[in-house]
Amino acid sequence: MSDKIQRRGKARKGRYVEREQRHKQQRRMQRQVDEAVGVAFRQAIEQGLVDEVSELLGRAKHEQRDLGDATVVKACCNRCQVRSRREFYRAGFYSRGIVSFAVSSQIRVPRVSCICGGMVDFEFEHLEPYNRLWFDLEERARQLAGLCVSLRDSVEVLAWANGQLLAIATLNQRVNQTAELVAAFHQGEFERVPGVVMLDGVWLKVLLPTDDEYVDKQGRRRKRSKRHQFPLLVAYGVDPVSGERWVLDWERGESEDQPSWQRLLERLLERGLTAERGLRLFVHDGSAGLDQAFELVWFGKGVERQRCIFHKLRNVRRDVVGNETMSREQRRKRRQDVLADAAAVYRGSDEVEIRQRLAIFRAKWAEREPKAVATLERDFDQTLVYLRVIQQARTQGQEWRLECLRTTSPLERVQRHFRQKARQVVIAHSEQGLKTIIELVIRHRHLASPDQPTQPWSLLLEEALLAA
Repeated sequence: MSDKIQRRGKARKGRYVEREQRHKQQRRMQRQVDEAVGVAFRQAIEQGLVDEVSELLGRAKHEQRDLGDATVVKACCNRCQVRSRREFYRAGFYSRGIVSFAVSSQIRVPRVSCICGGMVDFEFEHLEPYNRLWFDLEERARQLAGLCVSLRDSVEVLAWANGQLLAIATLNQRVNQTAELVAAFHQGEFERVPGVVMLDGVWLKVLLPTDDEYVDKQGRRRKRSKRHQFPLLVAYGVDPVSGERWVLDWERGESEDQPSWQRLLERLLERGLTAERGLRLFVHDGSAGLDQAFELVWFGKGVERQRCIFHKLRNVRRDVVGNETMSREQRRKRRQDVLADAAAVYRGSDEVEIRQRLAIFRAKWAEREPKAVATLERDFDQTLVYLRVIQQARTQGQEWRLECLRTTSPLERVQRHFRQKARQVVIAHSEQGLKTIIELVIRHRHLASPDQPTQPWSLLLEEALLAA
């Protein structure tokens, strides 16, 4: 009994169908499914068009006209200009191509004629005039652009099922329709004002036309474009209690100068961002242009300004110089040590302890890295504003999250999405394309509202375009 019983391995069923044979049958079945989908798609559209004509004429097919019916409809004879449906009759069909994401098909579109011999201009609800693309293909094109798929690659993706290679210009036209939402994003009073607003800029590139002209290879005279780099200035609202975050507004600046920041701040003020509605703190990196703009725009009594600690520490690391005898590895180690000690200064929530750590940091590094120490001490009081804001919130019975008050790191993560899209397109070729890039990122990442949507972002984008 001491001998272990050898367990028999689990018997495996024999394979009677080879993988190649199974895939062959699956492909055959898929072709049958595709054909059935194409037939159903064509029949559904054609039946819908026939029903529209029946509703227009007020009678079913093969039913005689009522000569006493004087109903005026939304259709017009292009010869006699009559609009009474008793003068209209069915006049056969014409063929028209239609392309959806899954199907490319030829459909029969009914004609309507007038007794005078003219054709009746009638716009179908199911078909857009002079557009052979079904709505789902346009929606998918904008979705792919939001997912950072290039237009050239989108052509291949969109043709996977229907077999129709669309022109890049056609896709670009559909994608650029997203720019129509930008004007609405900049307008209207804020429904909700956050307690904290983070401000920062991310640099993007766009091609702008110049006065110079040149002749291209086809002999056409064209305006020469020049690359222009500019900052996208973003205002990011943060609820310090719940942690909810959303983009309030943005501005295309010429540089991070006072006029550019002032335009953004003034628009925020006009839309209701004030102390009376709950604003308490701005968090920013301390750029000179922004500081000058704050002197000209007042948001109300009690609104504080916090210098971003992350940017402060990054500047400290930048100003670590070491000495001439150090190797590259030793310089790197010196920067790490100084940065670690500088970050330790801000540990804790007591201002007295923080200032004591600052004194320790000064005593340790003042002789070896005077420039880095001077950088940390410069405007040091502005990096501790969050402590006062936390105390004020506690007097009102609220506990504000520390990560929402000290740095612009949440906004940095948002700007990462803008950089990702910018790397994909390389450079925006027009102002409209630039607006499209910004709006696609905002919609795709659900940055326009603090509420998490229950619908897919692509569907919300199309609903917004219909309402625009």
